[in-house]
Amino acid sequence: MYPMSSLALQLRRRGHDVTFFCVADAEGFFRELDLNAVVVGREQFPLGSTEEVFAHLGKLKGQAGVLYTVRNLGDMVETQFAELPEKIREHNIDGLVIDQFSMGGATLGDHLRLPYVHVANALMFNMERGVPPVNFGWNYETTPLAIARNAIVHALGRRMLTPLRSKINQQRTRWKLVPYRDFPNDAFRGHPQISQQPRGFEFPRHELPADFHFVGPLHQRMDRSETSFPWERLDGRPIVYASMGTLQNRLDWIFEVILKACAGREFQLVLSLGGGSDPSRFDEIDDAVIVNYCPQIELLQRATVCITHAGLNTALESLAQGVPMVAIPITNDQPGVAARIAWSGTGVVLPPNRLNASRLAEALMRVLTVPSYRENALRLSREINKLNPLERASEIVEKTLMESRSQSSA
Repeated sequence: MYPMSSLALQLRRRGHDVTFFCVADAEGFFRELDLNAVVVGREQFPLGSTEEVFAHLGKLKGQAGVLYTVRNLGDMVETQFAELPEKIREHNIDGLVIDQFSMGGATLGDHLRLPYVHVANALMFNMERGVPPVNFGWNYETTPLAIARNAIVHALGRRMLTPLRSKINQQRTRWKLVPYRDFPNDAFRGHPQISQQPRGFEFPRHELPADFHFVGPLHQRMDRSETSFPWERLDGRPIVYASMGTLQNRLDWIFEVILKACAGREFQLVLSLGGGSDPSRFDEIDDAVIVNYCPQIELLQRATVCITHAGLNTALESLAQGVPMVAIPITNDQPGVAARIAWSGTGVVLPPNRLNASRLAEALMRVLTVPSYRENALRLSREINKLNPLERASEIVEKTLMESRSQSSA
């Protein structure tokens, strides 16, 4: 919600009215920013349902987490098809800005004949034969074996998405739209796509359309509510900041490993639990600061290393500050983000099935002592700082709207 709300506020500053169509749990977030919010699926997704979904997802790893996510996406698609056409018309919407994982959004845009733009808030989901799927932590390789391996798992990935594609195609048939064959790429094709990634944080791509745009991270501090933090407890040592995000973060054993790995070191640990655990459950070690939430960007501005679940937002915020990482990917696109951290030389990856305190301590010391990790993170920081993501993304949205109006008037 942070990147999309940042883009929404930028569009509003440029004179546009913005309305979010969201589940009940997200309504308060947008209204606190004085953004219009219309609840979709209030009965199917009542208040508290998001917490239940992510509490369960936080206990899953790997493909089990992916399958669970696909089922939830299917439930949301059904709800969107049932409610959104009428609600979009009621609110006189001129165009749609669609999260790339809102898989039914393009079908709604096609049905309502509205212009639309996709935004990849997570790792870009465009499938390409030379690039491993986003839910795998494989590195980029061009050998025949690697390409064949990619083709096999892409086929398996499409099979996992078959129930979702079937639901969407059933609705497309009812609305007299051409069904998708190459899913999910068909859902993105022919319309502008915006990615939060800088180009330097993506494997080489050869099949992206001309209207795909690497604009950089869509975040800015002013859009976030104030989060209290005991700054007085920082003792001047180098800071290792650790966060496993706010979604797939219910694995307390990982927090225990982080605490053990950082005990007795020459740095100070700041551990953000993300609301998934109670700080009182953990013994504080060597003046480690353990909190539920913290002002992440401000902490990263002071940090030396970031321990992360490889969620895209945290990875990009770390890179924007030139902070190298130790990535512990859990599920969904996190293995793919971690693979790009390794490929770009901005950190090391430690999968959960290899995680223990000694290995994590070794990985931390490697990132702290090998200069190339910091140098590569600073290289990407310079790339990000040359971009103007919110302005560029807003211009793409506006151009799409204007071109649609010109075609309609013609």
